Amino acid sequence: MERNIDVTSARRQLGTLLDEVFHKGDIVTIERKGKPLAKIVPLRDTNDQDTQHSLISSRQRVLLEELNSLPAIGIDKDPVNILRSMRKQKKVTVHGITTPVLP
Repeated sequence: MERNIDVTSARRQLGTLLDEVFHKGDIVTIERKGKPLAKIVPLRDTNDQDTQHSLISSRQRVLLEELNSLPAIGIDKDPVNILRSMRKQKKVTVHGITTPVLP
């Protein structure tokens, strides 16, 4: 059920509102002088892998995969040597397309 409530009432009844949203799935809009300020909605289960994957776009997923494929640079590793080894592979992945590096 969706309903509106003023700020003063919401402040007094916050615990009850949260229980109704959590247990019943209600949606509560908090208003001040008739203007909506905030909306309390049920929280989806963000621990679910399928939900997390649906929240990111395909472009973000590709960028994340590219980021995860990069070598880890630790304190004990020299960044210059890591870049040199990447250049020796003569391949660069841009937007999911692998191309040779031009000299």
